[in-house]
Amino acid sequence: MLKTTFVLSCLFIVTGLTDGFSQVKSPTTQPKVEVYYFHPEDRCPIDQSIEENTRKLMQTSFAKEIKAGTIKFQIINTDDKSQAKTAARFEINAQALYVVKLTNGQEIKNDMTHFAFSYGLSNPAKFKSGLKDEIEKALH
Repeated sequence: MLKTTFVLSCLFIVTGLTDGFSQVKSPTTQPKVEVYYFHPEDRCPIDQSIEENTRKLMQTSFAKEIKAGTIKFQIINTDDKSQAKTAARFEINAQALYVVKLTNGQEIKNDMTHFAFSYGLSNPAKFKSGLKDEIEKALH
């Protein structure tokens, strides 16, 4: 009887531990926000600045969300044929910056291209601040 109780106790402990481990696994999180910067092969200084400032912002302010899968961030060369499907989704063929909110199976696309070209090179601080605000709004 004592041996049976011991075996059952061990079984419950092992079962409890494996349940705990299965809960520790990271869930497959669907992105809430997608940030895309599109550019062609030929690049101008403004275009390069927008990419650089966007990348810096994403790596510093949203690294945790990217790692968790809450934010998807991509820089896409529109001249790369393997990226044609994504570029077609936005109906673009050159430079563009989009923040996309994903909610209830719907995409709400915010075209920030004009904003990016207005401030990406001339006022990087304003560019990063404005882009950060839009991403934070889309997250909530």
